[in-house]
Amino acid sequence: MDPTTMIGQSWSAIRRAAQAYTARLRPEAYDMAVAWYGDAAWEVRYFAVLVLGGIAATDERALTYLYERCGDDPAWQVNEALAMAFDDYCAATGYEAALPAIRKWLRAPSANLRRAVSEGLRPWMASKRAYFARDPQAAIDLLGTLKDDQSRYVQESVGNALRDISRKHHDLVIAALRRWVAEKPESRAVRTIARYALKHAVKADESLRELFM
Repeated sequence: MDPTTMIGQSWSAIRRAAQAYTARLRPEAYDMAVAWYGDAAWEVRYFAVLVLGGIAATDERALTYLYERCGDDPAWQVNEALAMAFDDYCAATGYEAALPAIRKWLRAPSANLRRAVSEGLRPWMASKRAYFARDPQAAIDLLGTLKDDQSRYVQESVGNALRDISRKHHDLVIAALRRWVAEKPESRAVRTIARYALKHAVKADESLRELFM
């Protein structure tokens, strides 16, 4: 396998190639992915991160490497791959069983790692994420871990994730936002999250604007 041949290809093409590579149990996959991650081309690192996510449920070294080495990648494309890789791990492990890792990543020092959870698991209410689809409050509470996050990158992702959830569970999301604002009315992070979460809802209920003013 030579991922340098994927330089210039689309995200979806690289993702398909990574899925095809990890579909077979390859004992060398971890070592190869680590070597590929050292490449200068974002496409190669993107592929490497997806491979690590694809094997993380069966090779704990891969999840550790993603956490310890991939959280500060300079390429935004690779940060998107990190979110997909974390979700691949959660899906293969089972979202409930993956809760310890989810909680650890939500408290990670790197904003990219924290965002990998909020963004990677979107939409949180999807049928493939049955644990959260059955218990939307659990999803909201986990996202609430990031309610005071100082990264705008993370704030926007959390707000968008809550907006997704609100399509089926509007009252739960509004209640959580009201609670967070009441707890810390001076928090600009909460207000930004609310602005993204209520981007469309405020058109139908102008009173919601108070949550992000």
